[in-house]
Amino acid sequence: MMNRLVRRLMREYPPAGAGRFAVYSIPDSSPYSDIARTIERRVFEPFFGSTSTVMVEEYRRYEAHSMFLVAVDRELDQPAGTLRVIKNSENGLKSLNDIQGEPLHLSARRVMEYHGIDTLDKCWDVGTLAVLKPYRGPQNEHFVGTMLYGLFHAAACRAGIEHAVAILDGHAFRQLTEKLAVPFETIAGTGPFEYLGVKGTRASYLPVTKVVPSVEAT
Repeated sequence: MMNRLVRRLMREYPPAGAGRFAVYSIPDSSPYSDIARTIERRVFEPFFGSTSTVMVEEYRRYEAHSMFLVAVDRELDQPAGTLRVIKNSENGLKSLNDIQGEPLHLSARRVMEYHGIDTLDKCWDVGTLAVLKPYRGPQNEHFVGTMLYGLFHAAACRAGIEHAVAILDGHAFRQLTEKLAVPFETIAGTGPFEYLGVKGTRASYLPVTKVVPSVEAT
């Protein structure tokens, strides 16, 4: 089913260029957004134990304000990974809502004051990053995940976004900050905590305007 949707997507919107991977920006309202949701389920269910029921419950409030970056493998006509962007709305940003409870008890106002965020309309939430198993790991040089973060940054800059938040597992946080020099920092100086059953999670903040100088300095 998912591969058929990918082939249909590429027929309807032929990707430019000649590289192996193409990335599409897909709104929640598009039927092709189900490609992204299927990738999320396939990654998070075995990795975090997040069933489709859990995923629906966690993200239903934010679906209408989600945008998906979807990477597809043009050589194999199949999906490779996705990044979900959650934009501010009357429901707020998921990461900031989630850290208001146990164990961090951080209000959105406190986060905004600490990181100098004037308005959440200039802040995006990295709701999920999910890369399918054949495209994960150092043997693939983390190419798909890195590409999705790079395109997230480009899209954020085009939209005038200055800040981003996310809840990252410990491995992802270390990979981004130590290996790729992406200047994520913990929100309000907080430490690791357990989130949806995953220990060592970090509530994370990204100053979007500092990404390029940080990466170029390495």
